[in-house]
Amino acid sequence: MGIIFAVIFLLALFGGMAFAVRYQLKKTDPKNLDNSLKVDVQSAQEFLPFQDIKDSMIDLGGHHYRAIIECSSVNYNLKTDKEKEIIELSFQRFCNSLNFPLTFFIQTRTVDNTKMLENLKVDLEQTVKDYPNLTEYANIYYGEIADLPNHIGNNKMKKKYIIVPCCEALELGNLNDEEKYDYSLKEIYTRCQILMDGLSSMGIKSKILDTKSIAELLCSAYHKDNYSHADQVMSGEYLGMFVEGKENKLAKVSPDAKLDWILYEAQVRLQTELQGEKIPEDVQESTTKAIEEINKIRDAVAGYYNGKEKGHVQSVTSLNTKKKD
Repeated sequence: MGIIFAVIFLLALFGGMAFAVRYQLKKTDPKNLDNSLKVDVQSAQEFLPFQDIKDSMIDLGGHHYRAIIECSSVNYNLKTDKEKEIIELSFQRFCNSLNFPLTFFIQTRTVDNTKMLENLKVDLEQTVKDYPNLTEYANIYYGEIADLPNHIGNNKMKKKYIIVPCCEALELGNLNDEEKYDYSLKEIYTRCQILMDGLSSMGIKSKILDTKSIAELLCSAYHKDNYSHADQVMSGEYLGMFVEGKENKLAKVSPDAKLDWILYEAQVRLQTELQGEKIPEDVQESTTKAIEEINKIRDAVAGYYNGKEKGHVQSVTSLNTKKKD
């Protein structure tokens, strides 16, 4: 009996050891290293943190949506001290007027001039075909343009965006999913218009990214090989344009300065919104005349930010008197 028990014990021991070895080998199998892999995954879309991109919005799921506004730049450092002050005042009032959160996103990209060079090559080929004597000049010009980033020592560009959220539809329990989506679409568009209107007063041109542009932006954010901005985040370069507000300048604006500020914003909005390639020529001409007239009024009755401070009330009176005459 003792021998039988000893044999059974050894078999159980060796069986347990074999099971343990097999279990450890199974754990180290490369096929089982990534437990996040799913056999039922149909596309890469399932790995992305959003459900869809449509109607110029990012659908994050759960009735959470995001729209993106692309913004132009302002040559702030080239402005005079008075112009800088008026831009800061406008920006502070713009921020104070918002009743919803937003996110500023600055992306540093490597300039991709491939498409531009292809179009240039076609134009040059047509030009050389019509004027063969310009062949050498065309070759030199194409080479210089193609090598321009190396000449200027910079092949980076910054893109500025404002991300506009809308999550309120989740709280509307009396609406179905389709009605909640329609509400979110209208609400987020209204918010974008408010932001774009406020930005135009500072001379900043902006536009809402359409569905295709949003997809391209997200692609550039995920494509780290050509659109790397981790170094800029680490070094704090992305925060270089942001400063902490230490005082409420709006409360210190004098009435004469506010008058000139309002007139200045009117000029900037006219120039930003009603001058451009897509605006009819007659409207552009009328806009130019309006800007000139506002500038004359600024010189006559305001001029605080032009460095032409004077007796504003008296100037207004004299201006009205001239109109009556």
